[in-house]
Amino acid sequence: MDWRILQRREVDMNYLILKIWTQTASFRVPEFQNFHKSFLLPPPTTVIGLAGAALGLSPKSSQDFFDGSSIKLGVFGKSDGYAIDLWKFKKKNNNKTNDQRDFIEDILRREIHFNNVYLILFASENSELIDKLRSAFENPKYALTFGTSDALAKISILDNFEEHELDEVENCLIEGDIISEVVENVHNGLEFSIYSTSEPIVYDLPVKFQYESDYGVRRVVERKKYSFVGKKMKLNIKISGVYADDKFIPIISI
Repeated sequence: MDWRILQRREVDMNYLILKIWTQTASFRVPEFQNFHKSFLLPPPTTVIGLAGAALGLSPKSSQDFFDGSSIKLGVFGKSDGYAIDLWKFKKKNNNKTNDQRDFIEDILRREIHFNNVYLILFASENSELIDKLRSAFENPKYALTFGTSDALAKISILDNFEEHELDEVENCLIEGDIISEVVENVHNGLEFSIYSTSEPIVYDLPVKFQYESDYGVRRVVERKKYSFVGKKMKLNIKISGVYADDKFIPIISI
């Protein structure tokens, strides 16, 4: 496979854009436990985990790699549909009054997306960081999955792209509360067309954890607000991003 770095030589920003196919995918909303509800798109922590697997890093080291860098991300994705999966698993038996087994079986419901295509963008002014990511995806240390351990990812590189600022977005992740931002800019007189759904569009997502060890228990120490856009929206503001594979990928910070 020909892995290549995407670079604009006349500007400081360097890009690596992945096109990812998965048969199934699920990105659990943290607040859901017995029912694993999935985000519409992979959140930033999932993208960091993907890069960490390619680099051969632990979850804590993956976070440290991105914390100490200037790397920004972009997420675009589409699925053919979704379904509810029954997932049988074993959990630690914390109540042995009536059952002396160390582990017991349980079942939970998990929302899954199927036949998925994602465009994932890494951007940085530091070309060495992008080169390191490129090398990692050329020869990943671990098998690459996206969202869950059984969602194997097939990855290729997009060769062509253009930097853009657009006011139409769809199937992408945007930094901040895009609905509030559009409403706050109504005074500029520009036309817009946004929508609301029965489910949230805007989430306060974990972006940083405190780890007890490299693979140990973690707790959220920082959150950021992101908007999950599905259907096309016409905004009254411009969003910076990259146009690749006939898709617009907004750039977000983490």
